[in-house]
Amino acid sequence: MAFDWIASAHSSLVGAAILTLGVIYTGSLIVNRLFLSPIACFPGPKLAAVTFWYEFYFDVFHRGRYVVQIAKLHARYGPIIRINPFELHVGDSAFYVTLYANGPRREKWPWYTEQFGMPGSIFSAIDHDLHRARRAPLNQFFSAAMVRKLQPMIEDKATHLLLRFGNSADQEGTDTAIVRLDHAFAAFANDVVMEYSLGRSENRLSEPDFGRAYHDVVFEFSKAGHLLKQMHWILRLVQSLPTWLALKVPGLGSVIKTQLDIEQQITLLKSSDPSPDTKPAAQATIFPSILHSSLPPSEKSNLRLRDEAFIMLGAGTLTTSWALTVATFYLLSLPPVLTRLKTELRTAIPDPDSSSTPLSTLEQLPYLTAIINESLRLSYGTTSRLQRVCPDQTLLFTDNTSLKQYSIPPNTPVSMTSLLIHHNESLFPNSHSFSPERWLTDSDLKKSLVSFSKGSRQCIGINLAHAELYCCVARLFRIFGSKEVRFENDEGYLELWETDVDDVRTVADGFVPLVKEGSKGVRIKVKR
Repeated sequence: MAFDWIASAHSSLVGAAILTLGVIYTGSLIVNRLFLSPIACFPGPKLAAVTFWYEFYFDVFHRGRYVVQIAKLHARYGPIIRINPFELHVGDSAFYVTLYANGPRREKWPWYTEQFGMPGSIFSAIDHDLHRARRAPLNQFFSAAMVRKLQPMIEDKATHLLLRFGNSADQEGTDTAIVRLDHAFAAFANDVVMEYSLGRSENRLSEPDFGRAYHDVVFEFSKAGHLLKQMHWILRLVQSLPTWLALKVPGLGSVIKTQLDIEQQITLLKSSDPSPDTKPAAQATIFPSILHSSLPPSEKSNLRLRDEAFIMLGAGTLTTSWALTVATFYLLSLPPVLTRLKTELRTAIPDPDSSSTPLSTLEQLPYLTAIINESLRLSYGTTSRLQRVCPDQTLLFTDNTSLKQYSIPPNTPVSMTSLLIHHNESLFPNSHSFSPERWLTDSDLKKSLVSFSKGSRQCIGINLAHAELYCCVARLFRIFGSKEVRFENDEGYLELWETDVDDVRTVADGFVPLVKEGSKGVRIKVKR
């Protein structure tokens, strides 16, 4: 009995000690984050300053709505706020060129980049110098001059897309008569970026459903980022499993399968691709050239290049396809806008069957350019916060209302968000409306378009995305109209089917834009 009493007392003491240590640790953590943190002086909700669970609540339980809450916090606390224990968010668009600068060192925040579990990509390169080293061999491929040499290939894919649209007009009464635009445009964008990257494509434009499985894998993986960045261990655990078991994990198994497919293609390139010096410039592709670059062997490993390719293909597919989807929806919904565009295109491209209008000519068409800019504004690129860390610089921010100046300590993650900037009513009045005319009356407005971010870490694919948008929109609406707007010699018209503005209006952030739950996408019927 005495022994049992001693054992019971000992267990109670151990339990009390653990509880006491837990209370002390939690209390010290709260005190440190609220009062001793280098960013303790910045305004914002105290709960967000203490714990990541505040962000978790809005992003995980409420499906990516922390960005909506951040907008409310700015309205309450001002243009610079603390949104979690370590991160500041700025709502003043004038600060964008300071934060996302070209010259000074700008690094990324590991807590954010680890959500995708692909440390080998440019996207995940935390260190400033490592990012520059990885990006250097790619810069030449994404220059405006090199992208213009790709126009024949882009036009070829656009022609294939238009043929698919035309064929669907002959399938009235069948499932193929209805085209879901984000899937169709994803097939177009993926075939372009994959052929340019790896020298081959999966020909998703030829698949009956436009290869929607790939689109869905990348889209769902992007949405999972909110959970994965809070709990990095989930993805690490899956990646550590035997391949046969990892492939069975719901959701993430399909991501692993896609990674393995890409890795096989990298292996094939290594074994069969000749030196890029033996290829004509117009036929050079990205990853073979990386293999023959001056990067060290560690930067040419299968895993490193797999990560790079996965991000490049995924980003080059989703962002471009959504911009094209947004553009098409609004052009079909706004007859005056479509009429003005088709009038401009008819003048610039007299022959509707022509696919040889130079990209440089298309880029000079003011209304087409305005439509592309407005489509990029309302498709946002990524809706996620993009943190930048200044390791050796104290950034100064002034609240123009209170005139209070804040010193942002070095190594502090600071973010801004394209979704909030693009709906800044002082920059874009009536910001939820699709109004290309705004770009014709304000020549400085382009400075506030941040779909591709800015600075040294700006999206490397900006010129390729622009080329795809110009070629596709011009080709599509030179030969197709809408039910209300039909020109002579049009091959037919596009009609929205069981679709409304809620199918393109962003309500949440899933790294990419998220629309209302239950949306079946922007769907059209093609008619002669």
